[in-house]
Parts: sequence; C-alpha cells; structure tokens
Amino acid sequence: MALFGDKKICACCSKELGLVKHKFAEGYLCANCYKDCSNSVKKNILTQTLSDIKQGMKDQIENKKMIDQFNCTKKFGTFIEFDESKKLWLVPDGFLGKKVNPTIYNFSDIVEFELMEDGDSVVKGGLGRAIVGGVLFAGVGAVVGAATGKKKVKKIVNSLKVKITVNDLNNPTIYIKLLAGKTKTTSILYKNAYNIAQDIISTLSVIAKQNEVAVTTVTTDSTDDNNTIFCRKCGNKMPSDSAFCNKCGEKIT
Repeated sequence: MALFGDKKICACCSKELGLVKHKFAEGYLCANCYKDCSNSVKKNILTQTLSDIKQGMKDQIENKKMIDQFNCTKKFGTFIEFDESKKLWLVPDGFLGKKVNPTIYNFSDIVEFELMEDGDSVVKGGLGRAIVGGVLFAGVGAVVGAATGKKKVKKIVNSLKVKITVNDLNNPTIYIKLLAGKTKTTSILYKNAYNIAQDIISTLSVIAKQNEVAVTTVTTDSTDDNNTIFCRKCGNKMPSDSAFCNKCGEKIT
C-alpha cells in the first residue's frame, strides 16, 4: 500500500500515477482508480478518505450491474427513466438520453421533489407531505408571486427544472433541466417542457405515496447470528453486508 500523500504512487492500487492524477483527502488516485469510483465519490473527491474511495468502487460495480439489469418501463423524453417492476429510476447522463454511467436509484431513495422556474418554486412534494403549489398547472408561464402569492404570468422563461432530493449524503440533489435559455412561454418548446414537467411531478407524487405505505424495515435473521438479512421488497435472503438484493435489485439501506 502506498503512503498517503505520495505524489508518485496511487494510494489505492500502489501503481505509478502517470500524467493524470486526482487528489483526495488522503493522497492521490491514478486515472484508472478514479474512473472506477462511484459518481457521488467523484463529485466530492477532495473530502473522500481511502475507505470512502474503496466503498465507492464497490458501489460502482453494483451500479453497473444494476444498469445492465435496468428495464425501462416508463420514461419522459430524454430526462428520466423508470423501471416500475424493480422500483428503480435513473436520469440519463449522456447525449440525447444515452446512458453512459448514470446512478441507479430506488423509489424509496426519493425524499422530496420540486419544480422550479427561473429559481422560483412552482410545486413541491415528497415523502409524508402533500403537493404544495401547483400554480404551474393552472396555466402556461404561471409562477408564484414572491410575497403576495398572487399569480404572475411570464412571457419569457430562462430555466425550468425538476429538483429531486435523494437519500444520499454525498450527492443529495439531482437536477433535471427541462429548459435552459430564454424561451417564450407561448412556444412549442416551452409547452412540451411544461407537459413533461407535469408528467414527471405526477409520477414522483405517485411514488412518494407508495413510499408512505411501503414497509421499509429490513428484517434481520436472528437465527443465523445476524449474518443474513431479508430484502424488504421480495423477501430474498442474503448476506448482511449486501448493498443490493441479488434477486430483485432492491437497494439495501
């Protein structure tokens, strides 16, 4: 194992760093080790420890398996996809909706969601809370007034995006950008984005409702020295250190 902080040797694999290296909290990673890390680790690389790096590599292996097994049953444009049978979802990370290395999330990972137009919160919901706002659905280009709550109709919109908060301390916020740049609210482009926004928010609302009634406690098998657990979704028995169910793909939290 390389010494932490050695600028010539990768702290993870002990190989020479080469021209491309990535600094983290306890040293440097080579390009290959960095590539093998999960997206959440890469995003916060400067604060990650070697233990975090190794866990991120394990998570990445599991995530790649999940991508291969992901079966899209519903999607909205090139913005978001759902696997309803496995209760999984992802946001494509490649050009025109191509899946390069997206993070796979469980339905139960969704904490809350929000539709934002030019920085204003239009509609908001999540686990254990009713939808708040909904003004956008009353008419194209309608947003909530800052202080009075009165409806204000815009002619030009610069951004329209869905913000999703997930149960991930390293990467808790995901943005789905539906519009970026000046767009007339009377244009086909805006109306299409508006319709997709409605579909996404409606679907997330249904998922949030399902999460409220779902059983989320993983039961520990007391007859096997606490070394096995059962998947909360399908009941599959597996080792207690499993990150995902090897039968249905449920994320173990």
